[in-house]
Amino acid sequence: MMQMQQRVALGDVTSQINNRANRFSVDGDSKKAFVDAGFLKEKRVKNAKENDLFSGHDDDLVVARAQKLREQTLVSSVSTESIRSQQLSSNSNETVQHHLIEVEADDEDDAETDSEALAFKEDEEAETGGDISEEMEDVDESFTPLVPVVTEHSERLYQYVYERLHREEPDPNDEDTWDPVMVSEYTIEIFEHLKFLERKFSPNPRYIEHQPELTWKYRSTLIDWIVQVHDRFQLLPETLFLTVNIIDRFLSKKQVTLNRLQLVGAAALFIASKYEEINCPTLKDMLYMLDNAYTREEILRAERFMINTLNFEFGWPGPMSFLRRVSKADDYEYDTRTVAKYLLETSIMEPEIIAAPPSWLAAGAYYLSKIIIGLTGWSDEHIYYSGYTEEQLIPLATMILDSCRHATERHKAIFDKYSRSRHRKSAFVVAKWISMAESRLEQK
Repeated sequence: MMQMQQRVALGDVTSQINNRANRFSVDGDSKKAFVDAGFLKEKRVKNAKENDLFSGHDDDLVVARAQKLREQTLVSSVSTESIRSQQLSSNSNETVQHHLIEVEADDEDDAETDSEALAFKEDEEAETGGDISEEMEDVDESFTPLVPVVTEHSERLYQYVYERLHREEPDPNDEDTWDPVMVSEYTIEIFEHLKFLERKFSPNPRYIEHQPELTWKYRSTLIDWIVQVHDRFQLLPETLFLTVNIIDRFLSKKQVTLNRLQLVGAAALFIASKYEEINCPTLKDMLYMLDNAYTREEILRAERFMINTLNFEFGWPGPMSFLRRVSKADDYEYDTRTVAKYLLETSIMEPEIIAAPPSWLAAGAYYLSKIIIGLTGWSDEHIYYSGYTEEQLIPLATMILDSCRHATERHKAIFDKYSRSRHRKSAFVVAKWISMAESRLEQK
């Protein structure tokens, strides 16, 4: 019965994709400008001081500039093309509440506090209009965040599996028991703590509603660039996932203007690299990848501000540890895990699952990878090591499969990355499987 539900759920992807195919397509011209010359670099005005949200200013200058910004439209710092897609309707003269990121410029005060304090300055006038996301011409399609659903059946099944397979002491017949790096004595406690952290450091799934100048399309373009830079430096997968989490958590707390979005992404990658890598990119490397769209001081100030905003908390576990854990059920089978890495990485582009638990994402990617490879079946061992039953993973697998059907449109950088021999051409394996599955559905 479960296999029949699986086939129906995965078979329904074709009809679901037709309604979602063009949902988050990326404009080719804007993407090219973003990657080659810095994100929306052409949108930076000549007078950089007036628009530099990370520059130092005294209090009088802050008040004067805030007054001037109130007389302009919210997106005065972007190009004419971007204004057409994001400006408020021409008949609306409503004042919008706006936050500015500022630096306290007093060098003596900075020396006393031993850091440059960046704070959001709020306009004096209150917002008189409605929700700005409803007034903007380019309104994103609403969606429901996707999260794992715990049913009575799934809870009973997991409890049964746990009681059957759980051991208070490490299994002497398990090779991991004799590997000191695996610290098998503390495995249960470690993963319980990781699941606590994944909930604690989860971003707001609807933060884009509170970002007047941003849309999910802009986030998609930013993450696409992050993937390319991450691949260029050959960084760890953990660094990429932590970078995306830092971006989403920061945007959940602070409003950011469009011409500062890439600066947020670059600073997040810089922070994540220092946290995860042994040899992380230098500041000079980051400036090069940004094509000097921002200065050295801007990156450092943004880094300090983001670290303070997130309270120095970067212990989000990420999905890679959970992926390795669930692959233990198949004795760490290499091909399945490699394909799962590609499927897992595509999830960072989907706004519906930005707040989903990484343990669930890892289990869903591995579950779908097994189907693609041909190793069907979600055994008790898979349930025990992942913490999720098959019925909990089918909705997630369906969404990931949906994304992979239009891979070059939805996550081109990731598709190109996993099309190489280094990653066993996993992207081509998935694409070929989807093509064959669609052919079979059409024949029926």
